[in-house]
Amino acid sequence: MGKPGRGVLSVSVRAALALGVIVGQYLLALAVLAVLAVVDVFLIRSGQLFTFNVLEGLVGSVAIAWVVVRSVFLVRRAERANQPAALPLTSAEQPGLWRRVREIAEQVGTRPPTELLLTADATALVQHGGRLWGLVPGERRLYIGAPLLIGLSAGELDAVLAHEMGHYANSDVRLEALVWAARDRLLRTVLALSGNSAKGTKDGKDGKEGKGGKGAADGPDHYLAKVFIPYARFSLRATQAVSRRQEFAADLVAAHVAGRDNAIAALRQLPTLEGAHDVYLAHYALMGRTEGFLPPAGQVHGGLLHFLADGLRQEEMSELVRNPPAEPSSPYDSHPPVLERIAAMEALPDDMRQADVARGGALALLREPHGVLVELEAAWPGTAKPEPRRVAWQELALCVRRAKHTRLAGPLRAAVGQAAAARGWAVGARSELDVLLDMIDRGLWFEAADLLPKSEVAARSGGRARREFARTAFRSALYHLSVSALAEAGHVTWEVCWAGPAVREVAPDGFGQALKVALDAATADPPDTAPLRGLLTGVRLR
Repeated sequence: MGKPGRGVLSVSVRAALALGVIVGQYLLALAVLAVLAVVDVFLIRSGQLFTFNVLEGLVGSVAIAWVVVRSVFLVRRAERANQPAALPLTSAEQPGLWRRVREIAEQVGTRPPTELLLTADATALVQHGGRLWGLVPGERRLYIGAPLLIGLSAGELDAVLAHEMGHYANSDVRLEALVWAARDRLLRTVLALSGNSAKGTKDGKDGKEGKGGKGAADGPDHYLAKVFIPYARFSLRATQAVSRRQEFAADLVAAHVAGRDNAIAALRQLPTLEGAHDVYLAHYALMGRTEGFLPPAGQVHGGLLHFLADGLRQEEMSELVRNPPAEPSSPYDSHPPVLERIAAMEALPDDMRQADVARGGALALLREPHGVLVELEAAWPGTAKPEPRRVAWQELALCVRRAKHTRLAGPLRAAVGQAAAARGWAVGARSELDVLLDMIDRGLWFEAADLLPKSEVAARSGGRARREFARTAFRSALYHLSVSALAEAGHVTWEVCWAGPAVREVAPDGFGQALKVALDAATADPPDTAPLRGLLTGVRLR
């Protein structure tokens, strides 16, 4: 809906529009085939059937007809995306949340969902499980993201739930499968034509040219794309415009049920919360997944509370909520820009209901939220097996960084062992780093460095170039081996920083610069290992 107050298209009109997109595509294809048939008949009746030009025209007509049939009638329908990984919540397990959902459905004037599912995404959505592309009503599913329960107030969550119930009340999701099928078939046809056209263009640029130097780009796919792309643009603009009207209409339902200010607050909070959740998940909860570490059970999602409670993060989010960034607007978007939706809501009369500002109040709707979040992790692909090691937040950064440096130092450890064995050295209880420093002092660093994995360019190099490639790789590996040893000796550690960056190094002042100088000296020509040996023993050499 462009502005509040405009009506929502009826289900029959929206069904007709979606079906019209599918039927229109076929009619356009049949029209092209009919034109080709007329041309063929004209060529056959010209009396010059066996001339080169007529035969060439008939062959070209058949080629174009085949492209139409292949791209429109034989294009395979894509499978719908899998359902979001979710944890079913029964009314017996979560009576408080179910009660709230049913109350809101009753206020909206629609049936409540038959299933309530908790997801790991910072969003909410509804689905309709009807038959015949949704024309026959079926089960209703409501997906609620755990980050919404953690980061929204109870009033803001009411607005989100009312918005989703509004989609049910307006029968928006009943036709979701039909609209998706129309868009999918149309887009796949255009992509098939465009892809083959682009391939022809590439072949032409590669020198596959016909008579007179003309490239192979202008084949049947190229010209048919020019016919179907305008139709696709028109159809997508029409169907997406309906989707945007539905969003405005659902916003009105949210304002009516939860209050205008709560609905506006939810619109402002959701993009910011989604961005915060993305940052938290990538840089905090999953910081150690590559190394096999995760925070305690329930904290992969529940730790968002710590992130949102940090004072600096709260200031950043508050600024984004007050001044949300402008979004580019496109007629092909399914949702209007948030600022347009906020402006439409602010134009409504003040209903004198104040916004709920108690952050995280929505989480109180869950019974035993920690246990729920533990179960959600088990259903979430991000924590799939092999089972990671769970460590407390205060230990996570240390464990992750030590494991990372140890892993990256692995090739150098192996190289040192091979080089020492080749010389017949008895390593004994000494560490690989001790052995390596002795090798460096004796000018033998290249024997270990040359055993490190090489790029293709480095492997093909010889002489001085090979030595310099090896020196660069050697310094990088020596850095990781040294930091691993320094961490083991307790000279450096790391901790989680909720204000960001996510990991903070804890070391004496100037440690980073001293390590750089020591590594530069150890890999110089001639080398000097004294500064690095001093750091490893806790003595800062000047």
